[in-house]
Amino acid sequence: MYSLFKKEIKTFLGSLIGYLAVLVFLLVTGLFLWIFPGNYNIPDNNYATLQGLFTLAPWLYLFLVPAITMRMFADEKRSGTIEILLTRPLGDFQLVMAKFLAGLVLVVFSLLPTLLYFLSVYWLGNPVGSIDTGATWGSFMGLFFLATIYVAIGIFASSLTDNQIVSFILGMSLSFIFYLGFEFVASANISYVLEQLFSWLSINDHYLSISRGVVDMRDMLYFVGMAYLFLYATTLIVRKGKLRETKAKIRAIAIPLVVLLVLAISSNFLYRIDLTAEKRYSVAAISKQTVSRLEGPVEVELYLSGELEAGLRKIQNEILEKIAVLNAYSSAPIRVRIYNPYSIGNADEQEEFITKLVNKGVPRISFRHKTEQGVASKFIFPGAVIRYQNKELAVNFLKNNPYTSYENNFNHSVETIEFELVNAFRKLMRKQKSVLAFLQGHGEANQYEVADIARALSADFEIDMIEAKELEDSDLDILVIANPKKEFPETSKIAIDQFLMKGGKIVWLIDPVQVSLDSLSKGFQTYSFPNDLNLGDQLFRYGVRMNYELLQDVNCIQIRVNTAAPGNTARYTLHPWYYSPLLTPNDNHPLSRNLNWVKSEFVSSLDTVSGGAGLRKEVILSTSPYARRIKVPSSVSLGNINNPPARQLFTQANIPVGILVEGVFTSNYKNRMVENYAYSSADIITESQPTQMIVIADGGIMSNKVNYSANPPKIQELGFDEVSGQVFGNKEFLINAISYLDDKQGIMQLRGQSLKLRLLDKVKLREEATFWKVLNVLVPLLLVILFALVYNLVRKYKYNRS
Repeated sequence: MYSLFKKEIKTFLGSLIGYLAVLVFLLVTGLFLWIFPGNYNIPDNNYATLQGLFTLAPWLYLFLVPAITMRMFADEKRSGTIEILLTRPLGDFQLVMAKFLAGLVLVVFSLLPTLLYFLSVYWLGNPVGSIDTGATWGSFMGLFFLATIYVAIGIFASSLTDNQIVSFILGMSLSFIFYLGFEFVASANISYVLEQLFSWLSINDHYLSISRGVVDMRDMLYFVGMAYLFLYATTLIVRKGKLRETKAKIRAIAIPLVVLLVLAISSNFLYRIDLTAEKRYSVAAISKQTVSRLEGPVEVELYLSGELEAGLRKIQNEILEKIAVLNAYSSAPIRVRIYNPYSIGNADEQEEFITKLVNKGVPRISFRHKTEQGVASKFIFPGAVIRYQNKELAVNFLKNNPYTSYENNFNHSVETIEFELVNAFRKLMRKQKSVLAFLQGHGEANQYEVADIARALSADFEIDMIEAKELEDSDLDILVIANPKKEFPETSKIAIDQFLMKGGKIVWLIDPVQVSLDSLSKGFQTYSFPNDLNLGDQLFRYGVRMNYELLQDVNCIQIRVNTAAPGNTARYTLHPWYYSPLLTPNDNHPLSRNLNWVKSEFVSSLDTVSGGAGLRKEVILSTSPYARRIKVPSSVSLGNINNPPARQLFTQANIPVGILVEGVFTSNYKNRMVENYAYSSADIITESQPTQMIVIADGGIMSNKVNYSANPPKIQELGFDEVSGQVFGNKEFLINAISYLDDKQGIMQLRGQSLKLRLLDKVKLREEATFWKVLNVLVPLLLVILFALVYNLVRKYKYNRS
């Protein structure tokens, strides 16, 4: 067996055709990865990854592997040496295995020069070494297992004929059928059982995971099992006479059936090893629990399709991989279908479909991308519609923060894919909505001022307005106290306190400082005063202290001011308005991670105090690193625009504005007489159930602007800035905050996933482009040519001496 193995290796390395096949493989690979523009080009994609190689290699294997294996049995048959081999004291399977192992070693030989690509990407990383090494070696392992089945198919094809060209064509055709042919059949409109069968038969279905660095036991068994079946079939072809025996016929049927049965049974046992650095293709326990409760099939119709930029293609791949993993743990099938809205031929039908899609909540985004003619814009749909039990829900996968780079936006999008999918499943499985109410009776924001946030929340909550006296008998889950202007009587405070003690959740949006905007709009100056709402003692007991001061921040919105001299034509210029900070959500908490700045005006600060040993506090909203405090009372003047404060005064960093408090609260009315307020001390609950609250020192952060002159009043989008035309992150931040309070399962924790952004060094690529292209295209070729020359010279010298 070893002699036959050596013979095959020597024959290949001694032939010109063998080297030509390897050289063509390396040349085409190098050109696609380093020269030709497109999806596979590593420098153009700007990511420190070899994913282009692992996506391209299966296609090039379709030519390389049949070229290596085409002569292994065909040449033996043509030259008549097959009869000599069959008379040797060697089992048929040993004979086939010798040739199979030789073919596998030769494929590995052709792959060795591609390790130079790994070293290049390693050194081109920003910083150096940013490539995910674990994922890369896992992907190379995937290429090895892919080679096992391709080589087995190639040897089987070679055993069918004595013509090498026919063997090459047969091997390439069979490999293509198993790689993508069955997948094409599965994507047709066939029954679910047949779809699953053909998908399982497809090599690509098993290669995708391992090509990204995830070793799945089911995929490994598939590659080994299918390779064994082709090798066993080859033994039957090589010695056809054995099939005349009854036992041989039974064995020829029984062995494949047993192998297929083992593979079928093993597909129900899930064991995966995620070799990626951040375990990016693993899913959390809560995700597994959620999908295990599905009571019927789920259909995910994904509209992110067509020719995509590298970052968008990465998002698409991550979505498909997450769905595949979730489907493995699901109690019901999760089917995904990629659909391109632009594939609809009729223009009117296409526009009607797109309009319906946008109305459902799938965004249409204009995206600039490179073409052969330059840069062009196209519309993409980075979302999906998920259907379950006659219900459907739209999901947006692309996070589009205009104040960060597109690479960061893509990375943030990838980080939240699991959350978006699992959260959608939770909403679709939900039997009953939670109840959220806005408190009224103390000058709080009215129904028009909270209309935009209420409309956004209405998909997940029953929305209501409520007074404090109604809290005791309500089935309320979350209470929102938005921008109150009147002092709270003790009866209202007790009602709110007892609502909290019973496990209710509260969002406090309070202005500790009062500023008259009417006075400011009529002149250049007004004054700020403490806004005593009689809530300070209650919030202090809950672990939060409101500070009666105003904050100024260098990171703020701009306002238009008429700077023309009196009597001249108005001339408006933009100036920073330090009293309107753009607040920064905490990037280290799942509630506020990866969110846009939050627009505010006349905001104050908060501090955490003890409040009780069972409380946990987390700052979720703060100023930028360049802010300062203004004690009140103080003047607020537009004159600051002409005489802005010195930049050196903004020295205080990350002043807390929003705080999340979780745990067991102590009642503000513990050991206090409440009989004067129509309550009994005996009925007061003094310790709460585990619950949560959020306190934000800006009452207007939830209020949208309203044009009351229109009929009905016209509602402006929350967070919209008229000067810049930007929509800031107020709505998304508040939705996340309220969803976090309502999250009884812990799904919001999935937003806390952090993935390292692995990019290439653009400067090094630009300045040393020629060097890296020449290195990775020519050097692998030269290494193979050098090896061929040295090997054949040594071989010639050795045989000349003998």
